[in-house]
Amino acid sequence: MISLNAKRLAMALTTCAAAAASGAAFAQQSVHYPAGKSMFDAQCAVCHQAGGKGQDGLAPPLTDYPGKYAGTAAGRQQLTATVVHGMFGEIKVNDKTFNFKMPSFASASDEDLAQVLNYVVFDLNAQHGSAKPFTASDIKTARGQATDSSAVHAQRAVVTKSLGL
Repeated sequence: MISLNAKRLAMALTTCAAAAASGAAFAQQSVHYPAGKSMFDAQCAVCHQAGGKGQDGLAPPLTDYPGKYAGTAAGRQQLTATVVHGMFGEIKVNDKTFNFKMPSFASASDEDLAQVLNYVVFDLNAQHGSAKPFTASDIKTARGQATDSSAVHAQRAVVTKSLGL
């Protein structure tokens, strides 16, 4: 009797281990921008939390709006300006208010910032329409814009209004 129960337990554990391994493999395959995820996890998740779910009152979720922004020229400019120049002030996302100061990540390379934006837009956002991936050239253009974090905040209001958000 004991050996039959031990066999059942061993089979159950083997099945669980196989399911866990296949789930982990699927999760790794579903990330299209692993370099962006790595930077996000190291730099952005502190405030925006793992998977970009956001932190009430502090940092908004990144699982909805960025995908919508990325399909328009103004929205793409907003996203690149935000990571390069930072942004501060009160904003609303899905009827929730956030008041935070996002720092500038200008010290990161153009390629790194393009990869993190691609991770946010394409891996965290289920809907991203006809958006095309960000490139290092897009980030370089944002670096050339004479702006600051308060202007980025003001421009965000224009972009969200134009998108009906």
